[in-house]
Amino acid sequence: MLADRNRVRTVVGCVLLLCYANGFSQDAGMNRDEPTSGEDSAGESVDRHLGYAWRYGSKGLEYKPANSETSLWIGLRFQTRFDTYHGDLNSADDLEGEAGDEIDLRRGRIKGGGTLFADWLQVYSEYDFPSDTLLDYRVTATWRGWLSFRAGQWKSEFSRERIDSSGKQQLVERSISNYWFTVDRQRGLAASARLARGTRADTRVYLEYLAGQGLGGSFDSGRGLWLGRVQWNPSGTQLRFSQADLRRYDKPVPSIAFAVISGRSPHTRFSSDGGGDLPGYQVGDFDLRQYLVETALHYRGFGWQQELHFKRVTDRNTGAQREFMGGYAQLGSFIGEWWPAAPRQLELVGRFAAVDPDRDRAADKQYEWTVGVNWFINGHRNKITADYSWLDFNDPAQGASRSRFRLQWELSL
Repeated sequence: MLADRNRVRTVVGCVLLLCYANGFSQDAGMNRDEPTSGEDSAGESVDRHLGYAWRYGSKGLEYKPANSETSLWIGLRFQTRFDTYHGDLNSADDLEGEAGDEIDLRRGRIKGGGTLFADWLQVYSEYDFPSDTLLDYRVTATWRGWLSFRAGQWKSEFSRERIDSSGKQQLVERSISNYWFTVDRQRGLAASARLARGTRADTRVYLEYLAGQGLGGSFDSGRGLWLGRVQWNPSGTQLRFSQADLRRYDKPVPSIAFAVISGRSPHTRFSSDGGGDLPGYQVGDFDLRQYLVETALHYRGFGWQQELHFKRVTDRNTGAQREFMGGYAQLGSFIGEWWPAAPRQLELVGRFAAVDPDRDRAADKQYEWTVGVNWFINGHRNKITADYSWLDFNDPAQGASRSRFRLQWELSL
């Protein structure tokens, strides 16, 4: 934890130092005939003598030096949740456990990023203060707008549901399939390319090499995960990794993606806590192979997305194999699009998810049915979400079912 604090202080210190240094360098070559202070056309406070401009923008507090391509921002995000049955619910035992109502600060984040020195160089960092964890730190270089290279730690571009920020979800939390199949945040190196932009063949291709150790894990010789993702955008527009059709597209904007993960890791699952183990496993030496088929669509206030996962874990020490299968389908709609009397801020959402934790075992399926509503005060930056779930987890020895209600306020500053 001390190391995480030191890294955060270092990141913040570097950003402030770069801001000051860049402002100083711009001051040296500034036109002395310009006024020393005033208001620009965007309304931000401008200090011409120091050569920088500050304003509150769409992502938070923004910093834009005069006559420079540097443009940085920093913002705060809070997620407060009430839950009638809190905790991770991944087995029949979990559903039968004792847990009462809870209200807490689920997430509290400091985020920052932007372009640094040139419009082709982007930086980003994200810190969660309730868990005292540095989540993201990455640098991305883009060449001619279509080819990008990245290094650092980030959410790997595997599945849409996980890439979507928890603050840009349509329901309070991700589906039960996320626990079993997410690759989550990893240290790594990546390249991506946007091909045939704006045409019916518009395609985004991702290739990543990940440490395979989970959040905070370092590269280990002989271990690592290769990730490939191909995303076809038939409309010529790339659908953003954000749920709900807030833009109300007047033409359908679909996305069809295929992804694969292959490699070696000491872990069988990953999460925001780092590398972990699925039920029945301990830290060891495993070959992982995962496949994903994914679709999504936004159109006139409708938001659809679906994932189908297949996963195989092979124990390199014993040779034992286990196969998993699962996924979800989710549909949301702004009610005002088909019932004019309804408020434009109100969205109704439904989701079904299923997981087979071991395809060689019978009677061990898991099911989730969830319905929810969103009230968007200011898009995803300020919204209230309520949902109700029915969870039914089968087990050869016992089965369990439980309902759950959650209420959440998402706020970004």
